[in-house]
Amino acid sequence: MRTVASPAARFALAASLSIWTAIGLAPPARMEPAPAAAPPADFSAQRALQHVAAIAQRPHPVGSADHARVRDYVLGEFARLGLTTQVESGFAEYAAKNYHASGSIENILAFLPGRSSTRPVLLAAHYDSVPRGPGASDDGHGVAVLLETLRALKSSRPLRNDVIFLVTDGEELGLLGAMVFMRDHPRHTEPGVALNFEARGTGGVPSMFETSDHNLWLIRALQRAVPEAAASSFAYEVYKRMPNDTDMTIFKAGGLAGLNFAFIGHPEFYHTAHDDVAHLDRASLQEQGRYCLSLARQFGDADLTQRPRGDAVYFPVRFLPLVVYPASWVVRGAWALVVTLVLASAVAWGRRVRGAWISLPLALIAALLLLIARPAPGASYLLGWPLAAGILSFIALACAGKRLSGFALLALAAAPAPASLLVLPLLPQVVVALGWRGAAPMLAGSLLLMLSCLLPQLVLVFRRAQPVKQVAP
Repeated sequence: MRTVASPAARFALAASLSIWTAIGLAPPARMEPAPAAAPPADFSAQRALQHVAAIAQRPHPVGSADHARVRDYVLGEFARLGLTTQVESGFAEYAAKNYHASGSIENILAFLPGRSSTRPVLLAAHYDSVPRGPGASDDGHGVAVLLETLRALKSSRPLRNDVIFLVTDGEELGLLGAMVFMRDHPRHTEPGVALNFEARGTGGVPSMFETSDHNLWLIRALQRAVPEAAASSFAYEVYKRMPNDTDMTIFKAGGLAGLNFAFIGHPEFYHTAHDDVAHLDRASLQEQGRYCLSLARQFGDADLTQRPRGDAVYFPVRFLPLVVYPASWVVRGAWALVVTLVLASAVAWGRRVRGAWISLPLALIAALLLLIARPAPGASYLLGWPLAAGILSFIALACAGKRLSGFALLALAAAPAPASLLVLPLLPQVVVALGWRGAAPMLAGSLLLMLSCLLPQLVLVFRRAQPVKQVAP
């Protein structure tokens, strides 16, 4: 049987494809930087920017005169805000393949006591820069976020838990300050959670790109603190297979649970003289501050003696809070989709429905989903949800009559949403992170995935009714 769409139905399907694609490619909404006159308990990018300007006057690599100047400035700001401060000195060495670094460093620590602490919250950033750039984004903005967060916390009711502010040294040399803290400091095992703030560019939407094992409870807390958080378990699956490191690498190796935040826009300015105050995106600073302050309050009032087991699948969706569910659901969900596809295919081929061949590319996606479900569950949503929508579309096509209408048309119009809202928003970030050449394989794979899951809609948009043959009298 051949199902065809009327001109109105074809227009509705074409319009739905266009609308969902436009929504998926639309840039995300950004926060307005809060002015210096913002309420005392709020984070203000303008207030934080004053710290960035003081820190990023010139490059301040380890051992330079400006490095000492920045150290003294940060110590002075913590003291001005009424905290007990400490300089932790030590020596560390980093070695990897063709790189070796060592040196003496000076970490800066400040301690905000809680009402009745369960375990401390650790907030971290690094204050050294590379020799080539003043480090406004990497990582002057992170230090400024910590200082402005502290000021906001001091303007509100005290938290339940202690907060440790750790401003590490020697990160650019090879994570030396984090090594010294996790090796030597008497409180290095105490934190119930560590939050690290970084940058690999000078702007763009900050994202939570790295977390620790058994992260379901951490992601649930992130969802409560910042419902529209930019965080993706797919990004974490990719990141943990790359050779990149930040201080969070050392914190996790020492047994701390944590979340790592960074923005990556304008990577051409990364580690250059253009990593200055003029090129720092004020909205990025505000958004990083929101993460830091909101999560400091979220974890600061939580019982951090409890660390439930279990990992999460999580991803952002336009118009909805961060979607979070246990990774243990992935394998069962994948098999459920496979069974549904098999049954739908049997019905379609049994009825000799025109378009039954659409089940073949869907079957390939289902096989790939089963292949990655256990080793990389965090990436499964990029296949699973578009596949579910593709199967729904295939069922609607197989069960429709000669003319497409009613619930079948409604299902086919709504089904492009998962592919458009999950896959498309990720592609600009992939291009920024990897460049066009590096991103090409992923872009090609994403295009094939979307086309395979949207075949029912595309077939009906371009399929025309066959003209009725005139029978000679």
